[in-house]
Amino acid sequence: MNPRSFLSDAIRMVADPANIRREILRRSPRALFSLRLRYDALVRNDYAYGMYQAALQARALNIPRLTAIEFGVFSGAGLRSMEQIAWCIKQEVGVGFDLYGFDTETGMPPPVDHRDMGFIWAPGLFAPRKPLCEVLKRAKMIVGNIADTVPGFCTAHNPPPIGFISIDVDYYSSTVAVLRLFDEPERFFIPRVFVYLDDTIGDDHELHGDFTGELAGVHDFNAAHPMRKIARINGLRWKRRFPAAWNDQMFVAHLFDHSRYNEYTNPKWTPTPGASAS
Repeated sequence: MNPRSFLSDAIRMVADPANIRREILRRSPRALFSLRLRYDALVRNDYAYGMYQAALQARALNIPRLTAIEFGVFSGAGLRSMEQIAWCIKQEVGVGFDLYGFDTETGMPPPVDHRDMGFIWAPGLFAPRKPLCEVLKRAKMIVGNIADTVPGFCTAHNPPPIGFISIDVDYYSSTVAVLRLFDEPERFFIPRVFVYLDDTIGDDHELHGDFTGELAGVHDFNAAHPMRKIARINGLRWKRRFPAAWNDQMFVAHLFDHSRYNEYTNPKWTPTPGASAS
């Protein structure tokens, strides 16, 4: 163990006793999944949050099974985490998941224009080191250019309602292709789909904003869809015990035209029987 790292961890835990509990939960795989998520004690807290919240919504709507998708799979580590998360959620919430990954398996294509931020990304980046089918256990791969594979996906595979997607495709043009998924009929979605946008913060070289990259794709989607909007969860970091960067990368696709959008799903309050909405 690195002595400097050990000292840093020790200081952090003493400064906030909640850190002690988080470290214990990280080393306790038998602990309740929702408790580990509350303390950000999972490998992929971002994926876990989106999938867990989607499952709670599905349970409230009596939907027994969902679909979760990762766009941009690279080595398969994220999709493998989704497999484990899906198993844990099934045990605790009772909602199952079908899992899909979309990737070219040849790395990134050439950028289309300035919105793809070619000063950061280059063709061929993020090609998997070995076939993803050798890495995954349950998830299914959809291989090819997303512009070609997203159209027709729902018709071909007839997946359960989509509850969570991760967009890790870097480019504006690829994000636009991914978001065409939300042009599908409502039966392929829960009313509020959780969306993780990976490439929206990055390091000091990645100058993300509303006019380039994934955020520009979302901006243009919203401009073109009056009844389907993708919005950041406002103030999510203030709801979390341990605020983290991923809090600002979590969005929700609101399908206002979904016939079940206004069905009551809030477990915090119990409506009074027979009461009318004011």
